[in-house]
Amino acid sequence: MDTRTVAAGANAIGLLERTAHARGFAPGPLPPMALRRIVEAGRLAPSLYNTQPVRFVVVRDPAAYERLRAACNTSRDTFFKGRKLFALMNKRLANPVFVEGLERQARGDVLPAGGAAIITLQDDAFTESVEACACALMAMQLEATACGLASAFSSWTRGLSFQKDMVEFLRVPKGFKIFTSLVVGNPLAPLEPTRKTRRAFDDAVAWI
Repeated sequence: MDTRTVAAGANAIGLLERTAHARGFAPGPLPPMALRRIVEAGRLAPSLYNTQPVRFVVVRDPAAYERLRAACNTSRDTFFKGRKLFALMNKRLANPVFVEGLERQARGDVLPAGGAAIITLQDDAFTESVEACACALMAMQLEATACGLASAFSSWTRGLSFQKDMVEFLRVPKGFKIFTSLVVGNPLAPLEPTRKTRRAFDDAVAWI
């Protein structure tokens, strides 16, 4: 029996301390019902006025996941070809921290091998759909950690909206567009509190 699911009642801070961006996955099947639990967390995430403008596509078949990985690499390569132009239109793309992160993904595969992906779709009819998608992603990542899985957000899936074959492959409903995705898989090492430096509490919080 798989025992990676943490004990009931684990608090959000404890899960966040153990959640880190996964750069690779270990082979092997995922814990039973883990994907369903993770997507259920996204489904239950809050949305303004309970509009629920988010839908999900779970890519769990290994061949389908490999096709998704290749398409995300195409998305990345297309962005890098027009990167200077995009930076002129959006000054935030020139932020040094963002640029450093981009450079790390300039080569190789965008998505780790051996995982599964949960694509979030946003309903453009609702102006709050971006916030709803963000809430769903955070809820799913916390649940992934609770299930003992490694995880990572991937914004490169947004570029799939311009690949007609992938839009059809992912069965994106009319009126929806691809927002981003959460990829999950078995961790390469046990999930431990991350050593990544965080902004100091007093530097991040103002009390009024």
